[in-house]
Amino acid sequence: MARWKPGTNPGRLKAVVYAVLVHLALIGVLVAGWRWSTQDGTAPEKVVQAVAIQEPAQPEAPAARKRPEADTDKKDDERARKAAEDKKQAAEAEKRRSAAVKKKEALLRQKLAEQSLKEGLAAEERQRREARAAAEVEKYRELIRQKVSRNWNRPVGVARGLQCTVRVRVVPGGEVLQATVVRSSGDVLFDGSVESAVYKSTPLPLPDAPELFEYFRELEFLFRPEE
Repeated sequence: MARWKPGTNPGRLKAVVYAVLVHLALIGVLVAGWRWSTQDGTAPEKVVQAVAIQEPAQPEAPAARKRPEADTDKKDDERARKAAEDKKQAAEAEKRRSAAVKKKEALLRQKLAEQSLKEGLAAEERQRREARAAAEVEKYRELIRQKVSRNWNRPVGVARGLQCTVRVRVVPGGEVLQATVVRSSGDVLFDGSVESAVYKSTPLPLPDAPELFEYFRELEFLFRPEE
């Protein structure tokens, strides 16, 4: 151990003493630790036991109340949907009604066209029948006049160029019921000779078609012997 010598610095001496004490304390700690480790073998491990901490149960959240705005929106949507459906159904109904009206009008036009065509054809057929009847009537009127002319005898002293209109009534078959001069020639003898010639010509020639007899039941014709 260093001895203090007279004349030595006191501060330095204190430092040396402090250093020695520190080294001794360190050695003591090391020795004590070595002894403890040799006695127990290994240092006991600290056991950490995990303890589950149970959190308190959270109360159930109350059911969220529907907002009045959501209900209103839903009702508005439902009304809009129903209005659209009603509009669609109305449009379809109008479409069906319009189609039915158009079909009915088309059928009516077709019916009117067919009726008009039928009436037109009937009118044409009627005109043809009337034309044939008129031609047939005129034909037999001329045959009657010719037969009366063949049975007429000119009276003595009667001038030439005389003519008269005679009306004749007959029955089916051509038998003469009556012969009358309705437009005189001005000569009584001539008119009388014509009436006599008509009676002599019975039966008068008539068409075979029964429907034409109405034209001859009572007929008039102009008698001119020179023809």
